[in-house]
Amino acid sequence: MEYNKVNCDSYNIHMISTDKFKTARMEIVFSREVEKEKMQEFTFLSDILTDSSKDFTRRKDIAIRLEELYKTIFFGTTNKVGNLFTISFVLEFINPEYINDKNYFKDVLSFPFKIINNPRVKNKEFDITNFNIVKRRMEDEIKSIKESSLQLAIINALNKMDSNSPSSYRVIGDLNTLSNITTSSLYKTYEDLFMHSNCDIFLIGNLNMNEAVNIIKENFKCHVIKFNKPKLLVSNNIRKKPLLVEENTSFVQSTLVMIYNIKSLSKEYKNSAFHVFNYIFASGGILSKLYQKLRVENSLCYSVKSLYLKYDELLIIEVSLDNKNVKVAEKLIKKCVKEMIDGNFLENDLEDAKKNLIFSLKMSKDNLVSILNNYLFNHYDDLPLIDDRIKLIKNVSKDDIIECGKHLVLNTIYIQRSNESKDGNNEGN
Repeated sequence: MEYNKVNCDSYNIHMISTDKFKTARMEIVFSREVEKEKMQEFTFLSDILTDSSKDFTRRKDIAIRLEELYKTIFFGTTNKVGNLFTISFVLEFINPEYINDKNYFKDVLSFPFKIINNPRVKNKEFDITNFNIVKRRMEDEIKSIKESSLQLAIINALNKMDSNSPSSYRVIGDLNTLSNITTSSLYKTYEDLFMHSNCDIFLIGNLNMNEAVNIIKENFKCHVIKFNKPKLLVSNNIRKKPLLVEENTSFVQSTLVMIYNIKSLSKEYKNSAFHVFNYIFASGGILSKLYQKLRVENSLCYSVKSLYLKYDELLIIEVSLDNKNVKVAEKLIKKCVKEMIDGNFLENDLEDAKKNLIFSLKMSKDNLVSILNNYLFNHYDDLPLIDDRIKLIKNVSKDDIIECGKHLVLNTIYIQRSNESKDGNNEGN
């Protein structure tokens, strides 16, 4: 595998050459720091730009053209990681060596630029028909969130923790703000995308990279004002006393969410030791400490999981359970954290965690998307490449795990109570 980068003034092209896959992938990534009031419009924009253009006025027309390009896939997406917000246009296509068409490489690689550089716009307004189609899709997606108790609980917990923190912002927004988007405001967002974002293009596959660069330069009209790399880390406030919030819900099951700050942990620990900590603690499935304590030993919950949000410096534990078990589960979670800090886990637990994490990293080397994402975050945050991450994981010791636990500070306890009779009260603890 070989990596090279070309600076094209207003954007960079990152090239990852490998003959390991029969397909190739290109991501056109616009990046910027999180702005709550703009994320929903950018999410709307990423959808509408891949839904139609001046040359392809219907989604069906784009689908037909992609079929002609040997079932190429093209879509837009937005993502928030810590304080970094990205708007990406993704192209997945067959490596040209397998296509007996001399124009194929140029046709397929130029396709995304012909779409995003030529939106279906008139008088600085997006076409109302396409606009309404995309708006209805977003409305449906926003409404569907309320149907997932676990997803809604985490959203609400983060919002209660700090509604002004980027950690609580959602790229999809809500129905109230969606109603404020217009065909003309969306065009201003389109201009903003090209004028006030960083832009990087990532290419991976067995490709003629020199030819790829020439095709991109010929087709991409981009006059981005270059900025410094966005700061990824979110500095969430740390409470002296945890916030306790209880809310009623119509769901059959209750959900307990506990949010811990990860205070002042070194970058190396964030990239290696804390992943091992989290695996032993909660993310390692049925063998994890939390699963064993809550479900196997005490039959308190239906499910338990943890989310390590590295760039938000947060660890989130989520448990689905009955009302009567909430307080006991809360105490057991705190007990498990203390056991991790006290080193109350076996060397076998440590070795099993490292073995499984290393296996996952090795498997990711067989995944084109994972490789590309690794290089993407290597560019944004100097994330070690896969082989280097494997070395870091191998060197994690029991003392490192204990040290990770010492950096946890409980911030918020959020209880989403089911429609059963309530247990407990709304007083803080």
